[in-house]
Amino acid sequence: MARTFRSLVWCFGLAVGAVTTSGGCTHLIETRTITEFSKHLKDEDLKGLLQSTSGEFRQRALRTATAMEDLKILNLPDGKTAIVEVEDLSEDKKRVTVQVGEGKKEVFYELAKDRTGHWVVDDIYLKQKRKGVEAYKSVTEQMDLLLSVREFLDTWNRGDRDKVLSVATTEFRDALDPLPPSFLASLTRIVSAGKPGGKYKPNAQIDEKIAVVRLPRGVGDTVVTLELEKGHWLVSDVAVDAKNDDALPSMLKLATAVNGCTSFLAAYSAGDKSSLAKWSSPDFFEGSLAIGDLSIAKLPDAQLSEHELQVKLRGNRADFVLKNDTELVQIDMHKAPTTEMNAPEKYLVSDVTIYEIESKQEKRLSALFTAQGMLEIFAQALATRDLSTLKHSSTRDLTTRVWSRLNNDTIGEMPLEMFDGGNAEFVNTTFLGALTRVEARQGGRTMTFVLREENGRFFVDDVNWQLTGLPASLKTTLEILVPIHEFASAIAQGRDSQSQQQALERLQAISTTDFNRLVWTQTKFVPNSGMSADTFLKSPLKGIAIADKEVIVHLGDNRYGATVTLRREFERFVVDDVQLIAGVEESQRMALKQTLQTQMSRGEARAPSAVIHASATEEVETTPREIDDPFAVDLRE
Repeated sequence: MARTFRSLVWCFGLAVGAVTTSGGCTHLIETRTITEFSKHLKDEDLKGLLQSTSGEFRQRALRTATAMEDLKILNLPDGKTAIVEVEDLSEDKKRVTVQVGEGKKEVFYELAKDRTGHWVVDDIYLKQKRKGVEAYKSVTEQMDLLLSVREFLDTWNRGDRDKVLSVATTEFRDALDPLPPSFLASLTRIVSAGKPGGKYKPNAQIDEKIAVVRLPRGVGDTVVTLELEKGHWLVSDVAVDAKNDDALPSMLKLATAVNGCTSFLAAYSAGDKSSLAKWSSPDFFEGSLAIGDLSIAKLPDAQLSEHELQVKLRGNRADFVLKNDTELVQIDMHKAPTTEMNAPEKYLVSDVTIYEIESKQEKRLSALFTAQGMLEIFAQALATRDLSTLKHSSTRDLTTRVWSRLNNDTIGEMPLEMFDGGNAEFVNTTFLGALTRVEARQGGRTMTFVLREENGRFFVDDVNWQLTGLPASLKTTLEILVPIHEFASAIAQGRDSQSQQQALERLQAISTTDFNRLVWTQTKFVPNSGMSADTFLKSPLKGIAIADKEVIVHLGDNRYGATVTLRREFERFVVDDVQLIAGVEESQRMALKQTLQTQMSRGEARAPSAVIHASATEEVETTPREIDDPFAVDLRE
């Protein structure tokens, strides 16, 4: 009787002190185990908790000295606890359903026997409700996650490379491991930078095998993504969610891009073009690197021992800047397209630009490696008057304004003799971003080839020269001469009585509005007899004078030749007048537009007839009143 009374008193005492049961004193073992755990938790007694929990619980939830702080983050329910149900899972495991506090919050305890045969807490499951869905979350799992994040932060703050890699998933570790030591150190500083003062207050979202933990920073959040790998939470990515320069969308993507950059630099340094093809965009490799001499431009070494690296991810781009005291190297990369699902990301180099700080030169590899090869092709095409090759090696502007307006016959009439031979010596190159200037010597003359970038490749846009009496630009000079030769060709065609309409259309297209109004729209044929005026227009070029509103071109000399006046209309040069010169006297010179207008008004112009071609060596004497066709000079005495 006494023994029974003592047992009842002890059972009552438990009920008052901590845990009650719905079935009297039927769950003494469970009650004692949970009460002991709850008391140590309330007293923040880590040593006591270690003694009242299983090895699995200790390893996953209590493995650090700061475990008590993380337990507080979970907000375990506090208050009077009542056992509702006990389920025997096996001889060594029990599941105990309890209600805690006035709100009778339901909690599951899993108990297990330790090596000594004592029952201890193996895990606790808390009911959580998120977006209307209820689920039970394991305390050991949540604690394991929180401790893994804290260990990750501590490890990355210390910056020990091996330990940094040890807390990363296989994929993340494989991306971090090849990084240059200096850059990996800078990544660890990103994590530790911006930490606010005060308590550690992470916000975690946990799925079955993936967790996302947001950690407040000075500005924004550090977002750590973890994956459950072989029973352990490991970091799979880190991001900085901030609206300033600290923003980093993905450290995994960043590391992947950096590895692509350093792999490119290593292949470049080794002169390994097959590897360069793997790490370069097809256009950049095929248009520049494949044909270039890599030894003429040095890039930083792959370990970045002498350069500081800065990189920004911008959508599908990665912009790299490698800087030291003498140069700044910009490497542009783009994410490689892929059609495979879940294919690993890969970034490819699309161009490299070297800025020399002292000289302020800007060298682009796409220019450096294509400039000389393109110039050799262009110079040879000039020497052979190969119009097709000139079009393919020139910019759209040069082709439109010059080459497309010539044919295989008229290109031979252009003043390109200085390029004959095709043995140009390239002596100096200046890089200015999308513009490249190459100084060359040929035939005792100095000239500068100007190349511009179009669609990632460089083409010749102009040749600058110093020739007495001519513009300093090949493009401008030829653009001015093209309409003159077209004018002469149309006049020659006008000698064919069957081609009058076509010849008139060509003359109208190459003449000013005023010339058309006064002359070409007033006739149905090209007046032509005696000596053809196109002969004068084929005289050697003597000089070009460019004024604000007109251009004067001098052909031949004061005994035989022509002076042509051009104006710019609709963004091109057109002929406004031509003065034929048949001698030194004023009476031996004739202005076509005025004379032809007079002939038209008098009805004296006539259709083409026999033509006598003149020579610059013949003596020609004539007067304007003897000429019945302004395109011809009569040879009569």
